[in-house]
Amino acid sequence: MCGRCCRRFYVLLSRAEKERIQALDWKDEADVPVDFCQEINGFLYYRRRPDGGCVFLDEKGVCRMHRRFGFDKKALTCRGYPFNIVSTFPGEISVLVRMDCPAVLEDHGRAITEQRQDIEKLVQELHFGSGFTPAQLKGMERHAVEELCSKFQELLDDDALGMADCMRSMMHLARRAETLGGVFLSDRSTMAEIYPSLLSNIKADVPEMTRYGIGGLTKSLFRQFMSYYCRRDEEILRTGIGSRLRQTWNIARLCMGFGNLACFGYEFPDIPLRRVKLFDRSANESRPEIPIARQREIWAMYRRFLSVRLECFQFFGVAYYGTDFFSGLIALFLTYPLVLAFARIWAAARGDVCIAVEDVKHAIGAMDHCHGRSPALKFKSIRSRERMLASFYSQLVFALGEN
Repeated sequence: MCGRCCRRFYVLLSRAEKERIQALDWKDEADVPVDFCQEINGFLYYRRRPDGGCVFLDEKGVCRMHRRFGFDKKALTCRGYPFNIVSTFPGEISVLVRMDCPAVLEDHGRAITEQRQDIEKLVQELHFGSGFTPAQLKGMERHAVEELCSKFQELLDDDALGMADCMRSMMHLARRAETLGGVFLSDRSTMAEIYPSLLSNIKADVPEMTRYGIGGLTKSLFRQFMSYYCRRDEEILRTGIGSRLRQTWNIARLCMGFGNLACFGYEFPDIPLRRVKLFDRSANESRPEIPIARQREIWAMYRRFLSVRLECFQFFGVAYYGTDFFSGLIALFLTYPLVLAFARIWAAARGDVCIAVEDVKHAIGAMDHCHGRSPALKFKSIRSRERMLASFYSQLVFALGEN
């Protein structure tokens, strides 16, 4: 009931939904919006008021359509949020909830399993593909996918690993597994022998993983990558030359280490990026070291973000722009330096040098709004930077400050 999604999203409508909503009988209710939708780039969306709210929000911030006609009369997009429902293996779908919803971040509300009937109704209205393709599975059989994902879960659950070393280990395992290949990974007996030593060696390698700074080009590429996760629904309306130039200028300034994330939307703190000192080695080294137990507490929500996606297989295929298994894994693990950077910015806005639980929550909400849904990352040419940043993963995490 916070109404946040009714103020921050442009709700997509089908032509049939527009006609159905137009036919609703409001009787004598006053000020009902007649011209409630607009067409942008060939798609229909609910109009938004000057204050940013949906035209159907009343003065108390409650959906008038829901209040008058009930949940089932609302648009499919409204009824489906914050669920993320995608096809996975042939004939199957998985469901998780998006962490850009404040209630989800706070772990409020009913469990997904208690809402099965409602979800099944939504599923009947959605259209799904045939599931993961052989190209997306990279030659792996289902049991190999499940087994590898379980190994990532083991690393996530390892109490001896701090957050930064946990993520280094997971990225290292992803790259090693990609090198082994799908056929090798699908050999049950061989992998049963290899996995214990493979995980043990990766953990042993963690202290030796590269821990030094990154160059100016990599910093610029990462800040550009951050900008893709800052862009919001408002860009749907920004089709004019002036708007595009302003956006390009904002991104360019961000890439150079200047600017302010607040220019991308009210969700971001109003603090100049230069004051944050993301890659300042002296600032990072001066931070007090945080015990691993405290790190786990601070990063518990992010671990949940990763764990759910690994469990539901919602990190590749249709859940992430049709990518293959390993490309999806790399993109998923790159969310850690993103969340780390965003959390640093929120902490700096509070006047603190150390990240707190609330900073990580804000950062996850900002990141998950775009992960798999970014208006920019849908282009392969832009996502090519993911592989480049992954090759400097350990250095990037070190440069951002590990505590």
